[in-house]
Amino acid sequence: MLVFSVIKNLLFFDSCILNFFIPYILLEKFLRFKVKSQYVIILMLITCNIPFLIVSKFNIESVYQWIPTAIWIFMFSLIFCKGTYLKKIIITIAYVCFNELIQYVTIPVTYMTDYYIIIANSFYKAEQVRAIINYIFLIILQLLYLLILNFIVKNHYFDYKFKNFKYTIFFVVPNVFIVSLICEYFKLYYKNNMRNYLLGNIKMLGFAFTGLICAVFTVITLAKIAQETIIRERELLLKQQFSIQTQHYKDLQVQIKNTRTFRHDINNHLICIKNLLLQGDIKSTENYLKKITRSLEKISLRVSTGNSFADAVISEKYNISIDKGIDFKCDAKIPNKIKIDPFDLCIVLGNALDNAIEACEKITDNSIKKYIHITSTINKSFIVFEIKNR
Repeated sequence: MLVFSVIKNLLFFDSCILNFFIPYILLEKFLRFKVKSQYVIILMLITCNIPFLIVSKFNIESVYQWIPTAIWIFMFSLIFCKGTYLKKIIITIAYVCFNELIQYVTIPVTYMTDYYIIIANSFYKAEQVRAIINYIFLIILQLLYLLILNFIVKNHYFDYKFKNFKYTIFFVVPNVFIVSLICEYFKLYYKNNMRNYLLGNIKMLGFAFTGLICAVFTVITLAKIAQETIIRERELLLKQQFSIQTQHYKDLQVQIKNTRTFRHDINNHLICIKNLLLQGDIKSTENYLKKITRSLEKISLRVSTGNSFADAVISEKYNISIDKGIDFKCDAKIPNKIKIDPFDLCIVLGNALDNAIEACEKITDNSIKKYIHITSTINKSFIVFEIKNR
């Protein structure tokens, strides 16, 4: 008897720990806390029994017992967690949905153990065995719950932010619908006393398990859709980057051709300048030198950071700026051995320069000279880009 009692108490303790750990992980991973973790743990330990006390005090029906839990989770996240109100509402809904599915699975199992596990001449021992089986089953489901949360964190969230609001809504709505259907069946389960029959309990268990599996598959499906969307967006950006690189290569070919032409004509230019100086025509010499200088400016590289990927992006934005009447100057230098993915570098520079060009376009006063100036500084292993515009 003592062995059964010890095992039951240990399992009860483990179940309580997991029951506390699940909302803690949920809030910490999805929202993050405003205060230190140790304070949150203490406050959770003090307040986690409030929903159960409310249920007991007001004798709330089982199908509505999720309401105090939802209020507690939302209020706790509201006071102690970061994030928007919408995120906190969605997290609360997600927690309640999966929590209810776990409850709907455990209830028929509890009734089945009560009715069908009987030990002759030992009511207390039978009660202990039933409790042990129920706790083992509950702990298995709680561990499954943690695995589901871990999967959602890895596939739907990044840096404590929702990856995509649309997919978040698609995640919440189907799960609410699934829980609502099972809740309606649960009412019938109680109303028709199906809990007193083996077949009724098996049906309830089957519906609850089906709902749980559907909820998990909803997460998996949406995760795959989200990943495919990210891949498509990345492919689109790569195509744009390839187009920019191609245009940059063509511009370089034109510059090389112009440089060769200028080098071929340099002797003729020097002869003309020499003759003008011998004739004493200083003014014509100055005008001729100005023309040569303008020619040199046209064939010189306007953007030369030392990184071909950055050169391609900045050159494209340079051409766009000049076409829009915006002066553009680039004094940025990027080391060859910089530890940054070229793809990310192009996105950062492209977005920043697009914002600068857009800001300049909003200037309606023609007396204001529009310009964009990009510089860079190296600080240990960091590179800092500064873009000034007006």
